[in-house]
Amino acid sequence: MKNTSVAIVGGGIGGLAAALALLRSGQRVRVFEQVATLGEVGAGLSITPNAGKAILALGLGDDLLRMGSTPTSGAIRHYASGDTLVSLPQDRSAERYGIALYHVHRADLHAALQRAIVALDPQCIHTGRALEGVEARADGVTLRFRGGECATADWAVGADGIHSVMRAELFGIDRPNFTGYVAWRGLVPGDSVPKDLVEPPLCMYVGPRRLLMRYPLRRGALINIVAVARREAWTEEGWSVAAPVSELEQEFADFHSDATRLLALTPADRLFRWGLFDRDPLPTWTRGRAILLGDSAHAMPPFTGQGAVMALEDAAVLGRAAAAASDPDEALQRYERARHARVTAALAMSRARAKLYFAEDPQQQVRALADGMTEVRTLYDYDAGNVPI
Repeated sequence: MKNTSVAIVGGGIGGLAAALALLRSGQRVRVFEQVATLGEVGAGLSITPNAGKAILALGLGDDLLRMGSTPTSGAIRHYASGDTLVSLPQDRSAERYGIALYHVHRADLHAALQRAIVALDPQCIHTGRALEGVEARADGVTLRFRGGECATADWAVGADGIHSVMRAELFGIDRPNFTGYVAWRGLVPGDSVPKDLVEPPLCMYVGPRRLLMRYPLRRGALINIVAVARREAWTEEGWSVAAPVSELEQEFADFHSDATRLLALTPADRLFRWGLFDRDPLPTWTRGRAILLGDSAHAMPPFTGQGAVMALEDAAVLGRAAAAASDPDEALQRYERARHARVTAALAMSRARAKLYFAEDPQQQVRALADGMTEVRTLYDYDAGNVPI
């Protein structure tokens, strides 16, 4: 199958990864993104070995080496005393899985994907296209955008995130589930942080119903902060909103001074509060010649660190399915058959971990985290560039 026309709705990491994979499989691809200027929000992203293998399959191995930071030593610490509960040795993923674990800035990965796409097709990406309607037929797909513009394609991919318009158009409206947790994500300039606050480089504080993690990005130029706490409800109008640093300091005021000193260094414009949502699994992602990918298909809470990872895997497998198939229908069947059970299991795994990680007793949290990492590592052997399709 060569030279079919593919419309991708959504220009985030999943959508761009899918576009790159499909361009390299010989398809004609257009990406439609609703925002006027393409970019990526957020901060740090863990590229676990299975994600790294997907990035290699997408042809971005050199970019990963350039933009990724490999964690050295780490620790899990008691929230109040600061005592080390668990020492974490240097990551051995390269020995165990054939590729190291990396931390990257989401914007760096997004930019690398965009550069690779533009190098193959400078006209691929179209911004300012807000999807309003989808007609998925047996012989193709028509997309209708705000303002009346339409686009037709042989087949289409919905990669427009957890609040997917494509999903609603194909399968009806089903609202995301609030998980009962919120996260604050911040970036602190590395040169503003005293060295004693970032030793060891990777650190997690565990406290009653809360977790606070930090790790370096861009080889220490930035310190990424992720703080998670329970909440009864999410009442904000958006799913990600700017947050004052004072709010984060208040939420974690009883944490050790090393943690609170670092939080206080967060620039006012570098902190966002995110409601953590997921979606119930769908029995199928396909309708006519349209299919879902990434969070549009299987949004999951971040407690296994696999949300964006699964989108990268999806993209690599979709590109291979297109290259192996004789027509778009076969490509969609191959992709969904290869991916559906895996991501449904990953979603269930992430949901099951949530309550265990947020116990009242830090020692219980440590045990749950250890069990959780053992479970998550069962996902790491997966190679999206070589699994059967």
